[in-house]
Amino acid sequence: MKRLTTALSALALITATPALAQEEDSAAETEMQQELDAMSALFGDMFGSADPLTPAQEARLPAAQSVVLKLFPQGTYARMMDETMKPMMDGILGNLAGSPAMQIIELTGLAPSELAGVDEAKLSQAAALLDPSASERNAEIGGTMMNLISDIVVQVEPSYRAGLARAYAVRFTPAELSDLDAYFATPVGQKYAAESFMIFADPQVMSSMNEMMPAVMKAMPDVMGDVGKIAEKYPKGRTFSALDPAEQDKLAALLGVSLEDLAAREPEGAQSSTKDTSMSEADREMDWVEQEGAS
Repeated sequence: MKRLTTALSALALITATPALAQEEDSAAETEMQQELDAMSALFGDMFGSADPLTPAQEARLPAAQSVVLKLFPQGTYARMMDETMKPMMDGILGNLAGSPAMQIIELTGLAPSELAGVDEAKLSQAAALLDPSASERNAEIGGTMMNLISDIVVQVEPSYRAGLARAYAVRFTPAELSDLDAYFATPVGQKYAAESFMIFADPQVMSSMNEMMPAVMKAMPDVMGDVGKIAEKYPKGRTFSALDPAEQDKLAALLGVSLEDLAAREPEGAQSSTKDTSMSEADREMDWVEQEGAS
C-alpha cells in the first residue's frame, strides 16, 4: 500500500513539478529494491545448504571437474534455453495466457462449464473481439520472460557447474571418475556428454508430462479432503491481536518492530473468528481446485 501511495503521488505531481516527481519515483524504486533485497536474503537458502567436502572428496574434485566439464560445458544453459525451453515457454504461454477460453473467462467472468459447448472457432472469434492485441502482447511478454530467465541461468551456470563437480566428487570414487572421463573421451561418450542435459528438456520427454496434470487434478479432491481433516486437528496460526500482552511484547522484541506497527499492519479481518461459518478453509480450497480442474 505504501508503494502504491508513493507511485500515485509521483504521478499526480509529474506535470507540476517534474523534478519532485522524479525524486518520488526514485524513492519508490529504491524502497522496492530494498524490499526485494530483504526478500532475497530471507529466502536465499530455500534449497538448503550442503555439507563441506571431506579431505578425500576434495582430493577427487579435480577429476570430478574434468568429468563435469564434459557433461556440462560452458554455454549449456544458453543452448538449453534456445533449443528446448523457448519452444516450451511459447507453448505454455500460448495454451494459458493466449488460450481463447482463458481470455474469455478472465474478461467476461463466465465459468468454464458455460463455454464447454462452444467450438474453438467461435471461442477464437470471441477472444479476438474482446482482446485484439492478445497475440502481440503475449508474444512480447513471453520474449521478456525468456530474456530474463536466459540472463539469470547464464549467470548461475558457473555456480551450478561447480556444484555438479562437488556432487560427483562426493558420489564417485577416483577409479569411477577416471572411467567416466575415459568414456567421455570416446566418440559415443562425447555425444552422450554433450546431449545428456539436453535430453531431459527434449520435447519427447516434456510432452510425456502432459499426463501429469490430469492425474494430479483427478487425485486432488481426495488429497484436499485429507488436508482439510489434518488442518482441522490443529489450531490456526495466531495474528497479533490474538496474542496476550506479554506475547505481544515478546513478538515486538523478537522482530524489532513496535507494538503500534504490528497492530497497524495486521491483515484486515484477522481479528475475526478463526472459524468461517459460511465456508471452511478446506471447502474454499476444494472450490478452487474444482475451478482449476475445470479450466
